[in-house]
Amino acid sequence: MYGRVLQYLKAHKAGFVSALACMVIFGATDGVVPFLVKYILDGVFTNRDEKLLWILPGVIMGFAVVRAASDFGQQFLMARVGHRVTEDIRNDVNRHVLSLSPDFFVRHSTGELLSRVTSDVLLIRTLLTDSSATIIRDLIRLVALMGSCFYLDPTLSAIAVIFFPMAGVPIAKIGKKIRRLSKRGQDAIGSLSALFQESMQGHRVVKIFCRENYEQARFEKGNHELTRTFIKSERMRAAAGPINEVLASLAISGVLMYGGYTVISGVRSSGEFMAFLVSVFLMYEPFKKLTRVNATIQQGIAGAQRIFEILDTKPSVTEPSVCQPLPSRYDIEFKNVSYEYPARNGGDEMSLALEGISLCIPEGKKVALVGFSGAGKSTMVDLIPRFIDPSNGSILLGGIDLRALSLNALRGRMAMVGQHTFLFNDTIFNNIAYGNPSATRSEVEAAAKAAFAYDFITQLPSGFESLVGEGGMTLSGGERQRLAIARAILKNAPILILDEATASLDNRAEREVQSAIQALEQGRTTVVIAHRLSTVQDADLIVVMSKGRIVEQGTHAQLLDMGGEYSRLHALQFRESEETAVASSVA
Repeated sequence: MYGRVLQYLKAHKAGFVSALACMVIFGATDGVVPFLVKYILDGVFTNRDEKLLWILPGVIMGFAVVRAASDFGQQFLMARVGHRVTEDIRNDVNRHVLSLSPDFFVRHSTGELLSRVTSDVLLIRTLLTDSSATIIRDLIRLVALMGSCFYLDPTLSAIAVIFFPMAGVPIAKIGKKIRRLSKRGQDAIGSLSALFQESMQGHRVVKIFCRENYEQARFEKGNHELTRTFIKSERMRAAAGPINEVLASLAISGVLMYGGYTVISGVRSSGEFMAFLVSVFLMYEPFKKLTRVNATIQQGIAGAQRIFEILDTKPSVTEPSVCQPLPSRYDIEFKNVSYEYPARNGGDEMSLALEGISLCIPEGKKVALVGFSGAGKSTMVDLIPRFIDPSNGSILLGGIDLRALSLNALRGRMAMVGQHTFLFNDTIFNNIAYGNPSATRSEVEAAAKAAFAYDFITQLPSGFESLVGEGGMTLSGGERQRLAIARAILKNAPILILDEATASLDNRAEREVQSAIQALEQGRTTVVIAHRLSTVQDADLIVVMSKGRIVEQGTHAQLLDMGGEYSRLHALQFRESEETAVASSVA
């Protein structure tokens, strides 16, 4: 996993190599410090060398400048590389998420995905910058100082470093625990983010049902579990320090006992011993950092695992290896299509949403799908732009299997207006022009007029430059629906998919927008999902669905004459309309 993260450094090789060079210089200069101490003590104070007294300050100042420049270079260059890599990873995650099929977003909450793109990516940056810099820089410092130690006194050096390997075993065990806890903590952050997002987006539902205390309790429970996990992780991290302290005290005590005895007995000078002692003390700092960095590495790897889980997810709907050109005609044919989806209980069982669907939608004709909820209408419509692919059978556009066409080319020939309208937190102009970014002002205004949205737009203080807010929530449901219709009108696609496109409109607005839709449908292959049968009586073909099957099809008059499912639906809606009209007149 660490090696896979390091692959991101390839694009920033120059910056990383420059930072590495600064680290080498900075780390290597540590090995010079003990010799400076030796020359100061033995040369100046013991031998009273006046010439050396004048030389050493200049050497020390030059030495300090080199260390300062290399220290700045390694910190800044490595941080810059880390931020660039973070940018690349975020771009890769976003690009990959955009390529995934809609079923991925059913399995993963938005809050969870956001936590991965934010907190997990930051852990990877720490892994690349702080951890990598610590490993490289402090390992060089440790090697340089150990070299100085062995040069000054091999025997004392052996005493000093004999305790270092003993730290490896507990540090490795602590690191494994920290990785597990970090993974659990990052998962908990994702769950907590999802809870918070839900309560914010559903704040109206929360308030109307007086469930603030319930939502607060849910959040506090998740927050408490997250805090417990992080406290356990910090306990493991904190244990590394005391282990180092104990081992370091053993090493220093052994050096003091043996070295002090040799100075007293005259085997070595005090300058040599003090130089060696300075080396040991300087060696302790990088050694301590190297043992502690393991915890940061484990946290970064845990974050990387969660990021690569997303990047390794394959879209269920894929591009063909060789794309066929788009056909010249736009008739759609379902050939014995079935679709299964995972059961809601989370097991391995599959539920059948569509079974044996065979249907021809002629080019330029309007076909309506009707039936009770759960009949499979939306699933059938989702198959046309390849939001999902059939489990069995095939769907043809102009005689060519959809799976042989480029996704962008296929979807570029379609416009869709759904029942649940989504608008981006942008201007009205940009929302209408979303499917046709090159559209001119006059074209956007013409689309708004055709969708009967122009009047309410011009009444807003900023007109077409008005921001619609998150999800378009500053507008009414009907206004959002009209903007979605204007967006579809402006795209001017030959295939039109309408999923209850007038569901959020009042009777007057519905009549107006229905006129706009009828004009839009002319010459286009149109597929309509409708619950109100009055909106599809003019359809060239009405397809009645029940439990994933087509049970009837024909024109409005033909289906009424059959006296079957459609006739019952029509009678039920007619009775409901009469009851509503009576209730309104009484009121």
